[in-house]
Amino acid sequence: MFALAYGKAGTGRALGNRVLQTEAQVTIIDGLLAVAVLVGLVLNTAFGWWWADPLAAFVIVYYGIREGRSALQDAAA
Repeated sequence: MFALAYGKAGTGRALGNRVLQTEAQVTIIDGLLAVAVLVGLVLNTAFGWWWADPLAAFVIVYYGIREGRSALQDAAA
């Protein structure tokens, strides 16, 4: 994901394409969310920390709520 984001950002800058540059930022967030899930699963499997996987889910829920609020505020403005 992160290599893809780097490629999108570089291509977006080279083409002067703001949409592709923004898409690169979204891809970075997607990668970070995937890392959160992976860390939760690994901690659960390796150490038996059953709470690590739900904690990763809360990270994703928090991000989703934050983005939803932002979208609603932008729509209202």
